[in-house]
Amino acid sequence: MLDRMFRANETITARSVTRSVIGFSATTSITRDEWRSAQLAVWIQRQSDLRKIQEQADKHSKPKLLAKLEQKEKRIRELEQTVDLLLSSHRSMIHAVGEVGGMRAWLKFYEKHQGIQKQLSDIGAFPSSVVPISTNPGKPQ
Repeated sequence: MLDRMFRANETITARSVTRSVIGFSATTSITRDEWRSAQLAVWIQRQSDLRKIQEQADKHSKPKLLAKLEQKEKRIRELEQTVDLLLSSHRSMIHAVGEVGGMRAWLKFYEKHQGIQKQLSDIGAFPSSVVPISTNPGKPQ
């Protein structure tokens, strides 16, 4: 019974054990018997030690967890800024390629890579002056 109570994190006292064990009607059934009383004391101490360790771990881990969360949020902001920079750069490069007459070759390359073209379009990597290639070359979009 003591092991079950310990594992379930139920507070172990003579009264709680008495309520849990059929056949014990009073706490003195436990406290007067030397062996039972000693076993109760051992399990109460084990539970106390475990709870102290848990409490210390909670105190130490919350600040660490918050610091780690803050680092992750900072990293996400940095990555979002990088993505914004790369999108802007990508749009500018596509626009520059179009201005020097290389747009046809660029579009021909992406004709074979419709999945990439769709992803770039979905994230807004194409400048507004570029119309994505149709998957059916014979049909206008």
